[in-house]
Amino acid sequence: MLPFRLSCSHWLSSVLICAFPLAAQATGVVIDGATSLPIAGAKVTLQGTPLHTFTANDGSFSLPISGAGVTVVAAGKGYFNAGQLVSTPASGLSFALTKVPVGNDPTYQLLDPQTCGICHPDQVQQWTDSPMNRAGTNTWVYDTFDGTGSPGGAGGFVYQRDSVHSASNPNSECASCHQPEPWVKQPFLAMEPIGALSPGAMHGVSCETCHKIADVDVGKLNFPGIFPGAVTFNLPSAPLTTHQVEYGLLGDATYVLPGMMRPAYQPQLAAEVCGVCHQDKNDPDGDGDFEEPNGVISEPTYFEWKASPYGDPDSPQYRSCVDCHMPATNDTTFCVMSPVARTPGTIRSHRIEGTTPQFLENAAELAMQVLDLGFGLVAVVDVENRHVGHHLPTGVTVRNMVLLVEAWDTETGQRLPQIAGETLNHLAGTGGAPEDGYYDGQPGRLYAKVNRAANGTSPTFFSEATTIVSDNRIPAGASDTTSYIFANTSTSGRVTVRARLIYRRAWRALIDAKQWTTDGHGNPLADVAAPYYGHLMEEQTWTSGAGPVVAFGTACGTLAAGAQGVPTSGADDFKITLAGAPPSSPLLMWFGLSDSMVGALPLPLDLTLLGAPGCWLLTSLDDLHVLASSPAGTAEIVLPIPHPAPLGVQLFAQWAAPASNLLGLETSDAVGFILQR
Repeated sequence: MLPFRLSCSHWLSSVLICAFPLAAQATGVVIDGATSLPIAGAKVTLQGTPLHTFTANDGSFSLPISGAGVTVVAAGKGYFNAGQLVSTPASGLSFALTKVPVGNDPTYQLLDPQTCGICHPDQVQQWTDSPMNRAGTNTWVYDTFDGTGSPGGAGGFVYQRDSVHSASNPNSECASCHQPEPWVKQPFLAMEPIGALSPGAMHGVSCETCHKIADVDVGKLNFPGIFPGAVTFNLPSAPLTTHQVEYGLLGDATYVLPGMMRPAYQPQLAAEVCGVCHQDKNDPDGDGDFEEPNGVISEPTYFEWKASPYGDPDSPQYRSCVDCHMPATNDTTFCVMSPVARTPGTIRSHRIEGTTPQFLENAAELAMQVLDLGFGLVAVVDVENRHVGHHLPTGVTVRNMVLLVEAWDTETGQRLPQIAGETLNHLAGTGGAPEDGYYDGQPGRLYAKVNRAANGTSPTFFSEATTIVSDNRIPAGASDTTSYIFANTSTSGRVTVRARLIYRRAWRALIDAKQWTTDGHGNPLADVAAPYYGHLMEEQTWTSGAGPVVAFGTACGTLAAGAQGVPTSGADDFKITLAGAPPSSPLLMWFGLSDSMVGALPLPLDLTLLGAPGCWLLTSLDDLHVLASSPAGTAEIVLPIPHPAPLGVQLFAQWAAPASNLLGLETSDAVGFILQR
């Protein structure tokens, strides 16, 4: 057995570690300072870099470094870090680590995040107003718990009013994740009244909420939040000058501030600490055992990740929760009081986000193939979970994704009838029009975990769940394929087929019942906003023949009209563009309702007689705009399209710029476009 193991799990570590010569230049042993016994699996790091190794069973290590006066830090789970100045080559190094006393002192006052910000201003600034910071004031949690989070919050399910467990467990365990500061001092407290929150509750998931977790029992990860016996939370006892601790993941910090800061390595901060609140099971019999087989998992994310290649440390795809949800920054110092020059990429953002547009739009890949059979069209749609280390969607069981597949006559907007394939059910929204996001009965598939309560209600909140009715969410690296057949009833001969993957934060019926217009953090709620009624993750479109945007006519100079985007109902990013204009020059641009008549005159209209030989008026002048070109001779104008749009309406656009002819203008070619679904 080799006496040491180099960490080459990540590409950056591989580059920095494995590029070193194999001859070790710093060797030694890491031992327990009280017993002198070797510590196996201790992390030994060249401070400020990703270069590290782990000790063998006999506590020995070998680190391929070179240099004079460099700092090597030894760290082990449950011990304070210890560093030494080393000049290589060096052998016989000995690191005697001191165990971290684990206290449960109810008088200990968790440090205010602003206090942490004295040394770590960047990290506290990132955390401020983040989802973690706002966990304690999440209005959706309150609307679900006691109905007080928003004006309509008492609609739909309310735990304290409607749960079968409300009499025996009125407090539930919501506070263990959403208001952990009060909870860790007094477990099993209820969420504090939303109108009278303590500073600790308003901190949400704060600095010491994570950095005081000494251990996570991986055999009890289904217990909710910082649960006694499942999570060991360190409330240091006096004297704080020796017992204070802050657990971290890097393992190479050595700065000590008596009473406030002494670093200790906690590798579980990479994933298991996240699993504390992102892996939960319910307790139908209320006996306090959340690992019993009679329970239904409510937050499944950690074990989904663990079962995937992303959760396998020996896989080249391995990525921890931190790797994805705390992206690396280019910062080179972490602590302003005792700055250590660090390799860029070793310091991570503390905003800790998940369902932001960036994450949602990079989660899946959508592919569509369409076969035109003449009498009908076959659309084969594939949704692949290519970039996420857990199922899509994940989190609480109200999360869902809608795959919406549509086909229509490109010129008239008339839907083509579906003659085969799956349709969406009531969970995609019922009681309204598809144009308003009620997709029940439309072609497509809904991805979700659907639970049922003992009384047969489905879907139900996870606290009430006794059975999983269905779960077709897409695991990491997997894909799902569905097929749809539409009758070709087009009268124009031009047909469009489109597939959209739409993320929703909750069932549409629940959103309507609680009258939600914002998410739990006060941001506008995409689920009730046109045109997607959810967040658009992916979109694929196929058109037979010419598409909905077509260039026509000719320019008499260098002007070239174009378009960006698709003129779909509710689109706010469809643009008419221009290239080849004189730099920083005034321009005319107009929209027309016709490409055949302007007043009583037929189009196209030759402008030669007006002093512009070779130039043509190609569209009617119904909406004229004056603007200027950029220094590069380009221009654009955004045309917001209302929702619902008058489908099938055709519009036209053309540009003109100053010229040296008698008319003083040269014209571009034109763009015609049809308003689409």
